[in-house]
Amino acid sequence: MARRQGGQIPRFRQTHPDHLATPEQLRALGLKAGTPEPDALFEYDWGDRSGVCGLFDKAKAVPLEASRDAARPS
Repeated sequence: MARRQGGQIPRFRQTHPDHLATPEQLRALGLKAGTPEPDALFEYDWGDRSGVCGLFDKAKAVPLEASRDAARPS
């Protein structure tokens, strides 16, 4: 997992900055993460569920179609 200055990856709880998105949120925008490592972590509690997921910078995201086109043989 990516480490930031001081060895820590930023963590957000219940809310996060608008420029960061979960993989599901990126997919809803027709995007996917542009980097394999998350830029931050998001801790959430929802009803009787809780968990942690990666957050990715929207500015680094790439279109879903571009990733499919790159995988196709010429």
